[in-house]
Amino acid sequence: MDLRAIRERLRTSTLFSAFTMFVVWRLALFAFDEAGLHLITKVGTCRPQWEVFGPHHDFWNGFFRWDAAWYRNVALNGYYTYRPDQPSSVAFYPMFPHLARYLGPLFGSLYAAGLVVSNAATIGAIYYVKKLGALLFPDESSEGTSDRAATYILVFPTSFFLSAFYTEGLYFFWSAASMYFFLRERYVTSGVLGAFAMLTRSSGLVLFLALALDLGLRLGRKKTRFHWRMLGLFLIPAGLVVFMLILKSETGDPFAFMKTIRFWGREQVWPWTPVIAALKKFGPGLPDRTDDAQEVLDAFTAIVFFVIGLWMAKERMPVALWALVIGGVLLPLSTGTVSAMGRYTLVLFPAFLWLGKETRDRPSLDRFIVYGSAFFLAIYSLRFMRCAWAG
Repeated sequence: MDLRAIRERLRTSTLFSAFTMFVVWRLALFAFDEAGLHLITKVGTCRPQWEVFGPHHDFWNGFFRWDAAWYRNVALNGYYTYRPDQPSSVAFYPMFPHLARYLGPLFGSLYAAGLVVSNAATIGAIYYVKKLGALLFPDESSEGTSDRAATYILVFPTSFFLSAFYTEGLYFFWSAASMYFFLRERYVTSGVLGAFAMLTRSSGLVLFLALALDLGLRLGRKKTRFHWRMLGLFLIPAGLVVFMLILKSETGDPFAFMKTIRFWGREQVWPWTPVIAALKKFGPGLPDRTDDAQEVLDAFTAIVFFVIGLWMAKERMPVALWALVIGGVLLPLSTGTVSAMGRYTLVLFPAFLWLGKETRDRPSLDRFIVYGSAFFLAIYSLRFMRCAWAG
């Protein structure tokens, strides 16, 4: 068997492993949700625009809640409905809803297409997490490390978003693939994939800054020599330019996405400000009010991931990895709220790879992470399907 055949066999094996892991953990979650929908009444008020699959389809409609309606609006209307005096879909990036729209005829509806995109992209993302694990930890235990990392992602309390009509799965795929090719020094490929990430979520900016910092430090320390292919990384912010051109064409204002975030209670502050405000609500236990309790949990989530990023830097892991984690925490915090921190940290895959490494010889910690995460995942996923805010 020649080298090419061996590589193809390994690639197929890794993809099959990623697919199998996803199916096993997702079937367990879906079975829980299906049973829970028949045992627990609605927690929140289900809005009519969320019932996209029609009445009596609680399970499928359960993947279409809250921000999914904004993505639906982009898929159906583009950004033409923008009004500067009210909340608008211009705050939501175009890649995911446009894929759902144009793949809709293939799968029967844009809603079904969106769910296929999210789940298929997550399988691809797990594939690249496993490839990154093999690249970062090239020893006999690399497969176990990447498997644990993938498991931690799939049981993370907010991982149900990877299967919902949301951007998390698609962004996770683009960013993990971009990181992999960056570490392989295939900068143009990394830049193209990063541009797609930028067109999917604002977090693409963090990805660009992390990769640019890594490359800039290596060039400054003369650990590598400049090559024109490195300029391929500038394709990532070009994705933002494309989004702005779309907004210019459809709304007349290329900066509309920046102006509408105030309607979501976001403003520029120091990143520690919302964390301190949330922790003030923490007493002998969690606050009684659900919203306050969620704020405290989001603040702790931000702190944990920030510390992981610092620890990765201390251990001299590649700069791009820890910079993505730290930046992925600081950027959303700098908008004045800890809200949705569970979703922002979900896609910080380098942190999970680090956890996979750290639990290599700590089975008790491994079980604690899996069981503890799965417990909150069960609660959050069912709350989400029952029309309550989660994550």
